Amino acid sequence: MDTRLSEFREIRITKYVPELDILNNPILKANEKRFLEDFYEFLENDLDEDLRKLEELNYHVEEPIEDKKQEIVIGIMKKLSDHGYYSTIGTEDPEYELGPIMRNALIAYALCGGRWSDYSERYIAGNWSIEMGRLAGGTLYCNPVNYKANTYQKENFLYPVSKEGNIGASAMTEFNAGSDIFDMELRLMEEDDTVVIKGKKVFITNGLIANFIIVYGRLNSGQLGAVIVPTEDLSLNDFRAARVYTYGMRDAFVSRLIFDRTKVPKENLLRGNGIDIMFHQLTEERLVISAEALGDAMKKILFSHTWASHREQFGKRLHQYQVIRFPIAENIRQLNLLLSALFQYARTLDEKPELVSSKIMAANTMGLKIQTTELAFESAQHCFRTMGGRGFIRQYSNQIGLLDPYCMIHGGGSNYVLEDSESRRFFKTRPTKPERTDVFPRIDLFFE
Repeated sequence: MDTRLSEFREIRITKYVPELDILNNPILKANEKRFLEDFYEFLENDLDEDLRKLEELNYHVEEPIEDKKQEIVIGIMKKLSDHGYYSTIGTEDPEYELGPIMRNALIAYALCGGRWSDYSERYIAGNWSIEMGRLAGGTLYCNPVNYKANTYQKENFLYPVSKEGNIGASAMTEFNAGSDIFDMELRLMEEDDTVVIKGKKVFITNGLIANFIIVYGRLNSGQLGAVIVPTEDLSLNDFRAARVYTYGMRDAFVSRLIFDRTKVPKENLLRGNGIDIMFHQLTEERLVISAEALGDAMKKILFSHTWASHREQFGKRLHQYQVIRFPIAENIRQLNLLLSALFQYARTLDEKPELVSSKIMAANTMGLKIQTTELAFESAQHCFRTMGGRGFIRQYSNQIGLLDPYCMIHGGGSNYVLEDSESRRFFKTRPTKPERTDVFPRIDLFFE
């Protein structure tokens, strides 16, 4: 059964808004714009049809759609991989001369937000669910594996994902511990030549479709460790994955994983402390999620702007009411300020990779992640308020991805890793004695 009401029309983006066009933004350099233009072309020519099929499936109830979705999502990840957009590991970029983190952030922004196409004269919608799947496999799985894997592990567990487009996932969050890694309960028990995994994970993006999962847990010694689990297309013994249905992110295969004394070879265990392995990718992850949130906020603002420009109420266009117009203008201002911070951080980390381990950089990127997800959340709220009662129905909430930011506010609770208060303190105030002022960007320039 199709849940759409034929009397309600689809919202069609028909007006170009220069302030929301990132290619019109002077903050981007020429090589960054060339890369983004090519990605937008790929998005329109290769992914748009698949993304629209996913949207259509979300309108149907009382019929099985998950198998159809799974086939489409896996196909999209393969297309991203074939064009070098899935993972930044091993991706050569002589044409654009972009650093991997800046490249990752630009893809995330574009894939979440989409863009108006002058060629097709229509809006090419993005999809935050798909971008989260790309982040889970291409970054949260590939980066820590590449950091600590030996030659055997790279050939068997990394390259099939980073180069061939297999699906990767990262299993950190638990039912009772959440993102608090120090309270992690899953056990990695070393027995002879095997590692026995016992425990549960939840909110794992790609968990239900993953070919490889990096699983974090507590070793016999008590310290944290990480092991690679090839799922054998989910036929691995003593392992089960089930879909977790969320209010938003309807096209992301967010999952619950159960390891019931699952056995994998000991050679799958990554050497080193699990905390070090885990944190190696978190700074980049925070920047990518910030880019996702800003792309999504841009899309919500664009829909709000379109709706306010075309919808009449009590004899006036909605944009004539200050309560509608002013929040749109304020959100656009915040969006461009946060984009400035995002790109400055990404360029700095690409130029000086050693700053990945900087505590100040970690705190500031965490603060940026909080600010951007809050903006996406606020933009969704305002879009909902602008639409009125129509925001309650699927045909608009699906089309806009209205509830996606509700699933991502503060990144699922990972703000507690460095503590929310610390992140906010570093991000919103001017440091009196900043560390390494010769290499670290002055954040107060962006937010005075």
